[in-house]
Amino acid sequence: MQSIKLSELKQFTSKPKWYAAQGMAMIIFGGIIASLSILAPNVTMLGKNFSWLPIIGIIVLLVGCSRCIDAYASDSAQGFLYNMQGGILDVVVGFLVIFSLDKEPDNLILLLVGYLVSQGIYRNVLLSVAQIRNPMSNRITGLISIILGMFIWIWVDGSTSGAWFLSLSLSVDICFRGWALIVLASSLKTTAVKD
Repeated sequence: MQSIKLSELKQFTSKPKWYAAQGMAMIIFGGIIASLSILAPNVTMLGKNFSWLPIIGIIVLLVGCSRCIDAYASDSAQGFLYNMQGGILDVVVGFLVIFSLDKEPDNLILLLVGYLVSQGIYRNVLLSVAQIRNPMSNRITGLISIILGMFIWIWVDGSTSGAWFLSLSLSVDICFRGWALIVLASSLKTTAVKD
């Protein structure tokens, strides 16, 4: 039984420095876009008033690409599937956010609600199956994603006036996901020192 748990953890133990760097970049870029979404909510990009959504769409796309790289670098099938599923979802949503800014805002709202809620549920379901060190950071991140998705569902109307909140929600989600990666990397470093 102990060897099974160690093999499950192996997918998360090989790259603590990479996880820390990736998490720090996510916090920095997510924090910058979240701040800009609050300070300058009515920015016009690409000829439309969609606030900072094009930029955060690119960041979500890049996060998805890095998760796909993590999947290919994974040592186990579980790590590959976990990272590839999340990475593909991030890449698809990033592309859809970038290329649907000239369409109806209602479609974008439903897309982002589905994305945030499904990511949050996925993270919490994953914790019941996989053994991850410091699972509380992933649980908190998952709950925040679900709450942000529900706020978008309830609060944002179908006009572009709520685009600042969409970009803020995605930015906050990226920040907390980066925080969870840094917590994971930190716990992996302390475990490596103890071993």
